[in-house]
Amino acid sequence: MSFFEANIRPLFIEHCQKCHGEKKQESELRLDSKAGWQKGGGHGAVIVPGDAEGSTLIKAVRRVDKDLQMPPKRPLAAKDIALLEQWVKMGAPDPRVATTTTSSGVDMELAKKHWSFQPVRRVVPPSTEGNTWSQQPLDRFVFSGLKQQALRPNGKADRRTLMRRATFDLTGLPPTLEQMQEFLSDTSPDAFDHLIERLMASTAYGERWGRHWLDVARYADTAGDGADYPVREAIKYRDWVIKAFNADQPYDHFLREQIAGDILAAQGPPAEFAHRVTATGFLAVGKRYGYKPSPDYQYLDFADAIDSVGRSLLGLSLGCARCHDHKFDPVTTAEYYGLYGIFQSTTWAFPGGEEQKRPSQFPALVPPAEAARLDANKTAVLARLDANVARMKQQRSMLDGKGSAGGIDLGFEEQTIGKPLTKPWFAAGPTTVTADAQSAFTHIHPQGKQGVRVGSGKPNDGVRYVFTNGLRATPGKLMHFSIDFRTEAATEKTAAYRFFLGHGVVQSTALDISVTANEIALRNGGKWEVLRKLNPGTWFTLRITIDPARKTYSGIVGTVGDLTAFQDKPLGANWDGIADTFICDGIGHVSGAAPTRDLDNIGLQEAAFGEPGSAPVTATKPSAELIERLKKLDADIAAAISSREDEATKDVYPVAYGVSEGKPINARIQFRGEPDKPGAEAPRRTLSILGGGTLPDPTAGSGRLELANWIASPANPLTARVFVNRVWQWHFGRGLVTTPSDFGLRGDAPSHPDLIDWLTSEFIASNWSMKALHRLIMRSRTYQLASDDDAENLKLDPGNRWLWRYERQALDAESIRDAMLAVSGRLDRSVPGPHPFPEVKKWAYTIHKPFQAVYDSDHRSVYLMIQRNSRHPFLSLFDAADPNLSAQQRMSSTTPTQSLFLMNSPFVREQSEAFARRLLALPGDDVKHVRLAFEMSQGRVPTDSEMADAMAFILASRSKLTRDGTAAWTSLARVLLTSNAFLYLD
Repeated sequence: MSFFEANIRPLFIEHCQKCHGEKKQESELRLDSKAGWQKGGGHGAVIVPGDAEGSTLIKAVRRVDKDLQMPPKRPLAAKDIALLEQWVKMGAPDPRVATTTTSSGVDMELAKKHWSFQPVRRVVPPSTEGNTWSQQPLDRFVFSGLKQQALRPNGKADRRTLMRRATFDLTGLPPTLEQMQEFLSDTSPDAFDHLIERLMASTAYGERWGRHWLDVARYADTAGDGADYPVREAIKYRDWVIKAFNADQPYDHFLREQIAGDILAAQGPPAEFAHRVTATGFLAVGKRYGYKPSPDYQYLDFADAIDSVGRSLLGLSLGCARCHDHKFDPVTTAEYYGLYGIFQSTTWAFPGGEEQKRPSQFPALVPPAEAARLDANKTAVLARLDANVARMKQQRSMLDGKGSAGGIDLGFEEQTIGKPLTKPWFAAGPTTVTADAQSAFTHIHPQGKQGVRVGSGKPNDGVRYVFTNGLRATPGKLMHFSIDFRTEAATEKTAAYRFFLGHGVVQSTALDISVTANEIALRNGGKWEVLRKLNPGTWFTLRITIDPARKTYSGIVGTVGDLTAFQDKPLGANWDGIADTFICDGIGHVSGAAPTRDLDNIGLQEAAFGEPGSAPVTATKPSAELIERLKKLDADIAAAISSREDEATKDVYPVAYGVSEGKPINARIQFRGEPDKPGAEAPRRTLSILGGGTLPDPTAGSGRLELANWIASPANPLTARVFVNRVWQWHFGRGLVTTPSDFGLRGDAPSHPDLIDWLTSEFIASNWSMKALHRLIMRSRTYQLASDDDAENLKLDPGNRWLWRYERQALDAESIRDAMLAVSGRLDRSVPGPHPFPEVKKWAYTIHKPFQAVYDSDHRSVYLMIQRNSRHPFLSLFDAADPNLSAQQRMSSTTPTQSLFLMNSPFVREQSEAFARRLLALPGDDVKHVRLAFEMSQGRVPTDSEMADAMAFILASRSKLTRDGTAAWTSLARVLLTSNAFLYLD
């Protein structure tokens, strides 16, 4: 260390730290601490301890690269460069500890003092001395604030108002007449407590509070990329969330399963396996990017997941650290990419996209051994179906005369003259179908009118044909191959082109023939053997007979009357006995640019071809009987292919839209957030400001389990606080912290800091029970206050920051729709099945023709199909959450469009008609029906003036609307269902 202090530290201070220090970080590099140069900068790692030649810093000071010269203005003296080289060779000893300031200027030590990064305090509620108002410990915190602000709280809400408030709050539904009467009849001191318990025991509770969480989780039933592919399995995560709330799953377990449920599932018990894997939908269900599952796009998926986890669970905007150390919060780029590595080490379900149109990599909801067994069974079934299709295709091709030889010129005669070669051929480089390339020979196929001209291009350019019914080595049978070829007459190209015959794209070679303008050669073992001389501009025919048993081939090449024979040449040493692919490319026995050549009359079959110059092959007209047989075979083949596709898309076991473990890998820091500019490696880790660190065993897995345990730890100061604040917000319309997804240095401070810590500590002490948290809040006098205005209080606290009243709230989109269905009697309370998406095998959506649908239903709105790119018309109109990001709070708007919808919507009209019919089916006269209409829709008894107005409205409407007896009542029902008393919650 003395060497560093005497020689290196002064050098860094004088020449380097002005641009690479605390105040300035060129290329995101710091040289004022060991941690700085270990982290590296935009060019990656700068010092490799022990390796001076491999260290970018040494290369820079030597100034050997004109684009990397440091210091930029004046070179270091030779002795200083030598000192640096010696120091690096010594292992770069450096006693300097990391400074406490990030490159963005956030002082880590000061940041630790920020209220939300402090441990949760066990706060004692304020004294009750002189406080007769409070009925719960929570109220004592509120009363203390009110007293300090000289505010007087409102009185309690009346029982009907309180009943409606609590019922919508906990279930998202209006109270029924029977429920209201039951509550009003209960005069015990614990009546409201009993109501809370009954509401939380209802399945509607999970549907309501599960929807709150789905806002945070950015839930949707489609993928969100340009084509917006459907995700059939997304509903499994939705239903898991609802069940978790109904079961009062401890919140820390709730989080662990959503981040690492697949890992926990493997630990048992078996009964929890599917449940836990499904929970990982929290990570998968966000907006997805890319046409296929590829690293080219997945960095955007990882960025979305990191941002969502940060905002939704920790209340931190981690995404800001993707390109540089966070400018406002104590999060470094190295920590960001530490988290990135965790998600990069994870396998993500791919929902389908424009390029890969089928879902893949969905985790199984059965244990791995069972999944492997079922996969093997499916593979065997598909293999049998494939064999059946292949057998029928081969039968058909033999019947129609095409057989292995491929029909009339392997499709040459079906090509368009003057155009490049197309299906069933594959072509690369210059190719043209032309009449000039028609061979003069007629002993292979009937006389045609065209062939293909392959131009001179790159060595790999050329043409390829895959025989539908390739040949396999069969005892006692030979294989016969033939081709006619002609090299361009006037050519300066001296290199060779090649004929390949074998299995697949050079997967297994049977034989190679090489042709130049002047000679033809064959591959004989490791050497090329020239067969004969050729004349450019002349058509030659090549006929080969393969004897698989002897592993040899023989044949002839030449023109009529000038044929050269060759015998017993060795086949490719590693040939697997399959011949199904012909290739002509520019990779022959003489390297360079191959000449232009014409090809025609290519064939492969078990029967021998005719002799060159023999009688021409003639086309035969199929008989009527043959035509019928072929027609039936075509139908059978189509049915077999359809059956095979059905089987291929059939799930042999249930799957989830979630994640699973991948290959553990540390990410590299991306310069300015660009994945094609990788820098130094960032070990997988969690945030140091919250007590995190690197993974204890980076080889043990992705790190998601460690991430989950760190987030859900009671020692993490943010997790429980953030959730408690969200629950408060969902009850009151506004959180104690009014920036619910930003608890960082720029977020708002809590209005009642002691209260949020008291609630948080109580929440953790209750085993993270969500329902226990509801009890703490709803039993308080603060929750039960009336929402009336008070002139004096409005002057002092117009925003109700100090909670002197209950804040009136607009019903959210789902509650409006569900309440209308409930009051009309049409609400279907059952849990629906899957969405009626089109069959997977029909999916072919693109960015220009994306998936788009709206599925009407009388089920609760939480079960509606939520599309990411094309929002549900009703829900979006009334400010439902945008599923493309983690929603910290629903916006509440009042627009003319909403009013027009309520006035003219078929949905509102239908519910009004059903409500009217329901009213009239009840016993009683008009007066009773009017009273019931108010009670059922608004949960209250109408005033005398409202009764009089409603009766007058009914009478006037009857005189104008005579078409049926319900028209007047339908009009009244519409008025009530679109009134403020229905649409708002007091």
